[in-house]
Amino acid sequence: MTAISVKRVGIFTLVTVLFAVAFLGIIVSQKGAPPPPKRLAVVRPFEGKLNIQSIDDLRVGGRKILLCGAAFTKPQALRQLITQAARRDYQGLGVACKPVGAGTPCDGKVASRFGDAFVVQCLMPDGADLAARLTQGGMLCGQPAQAGDAYKPC
Repeated sequence: MTAISVKRVGIFTLVTVLFAVAFLGIIVSQKGAPPPPKRLAVVRPFEGKLNIQSIDDLRVGGRKILLCGAAFTKPQALRQLITQAARRDYQGLGVACKPVGAGTPCDGKVASRFGDAFVVQCLMPDGADLAARLTQGGMLCGQPAQAGDAYKPC
């Protein structure tokens, strides 16, 4: 009876050691170098005509944009009226836009993308900042947490 117990203990020990070696092999094979970080698409400055679908849905050259440091935070009842005024004054205007991170007032404070929209600063043909004009005209409100005092808050 002692020989059978020793034999069972020996087999159990061997199976345990083999399991431990196999498990360690799996861990070591998985440990290698960490996977490379995802490469984010670099957004370069772009130009195009401003298309105002609504005051809070702007597009340039077919790209959806958000003006860094400015947002529509007025009552929704004013949305259509302000959209019409913005279209009257700015629809079809050629603008040059640079993404956050390329020298905008929002650099280091907001991401360069928000969902499917590019967060940008757009300059008009005369060099004026589109967000500055829209906030000075009361169509949008400056967001000090994003752009400091670059744009007029509501």
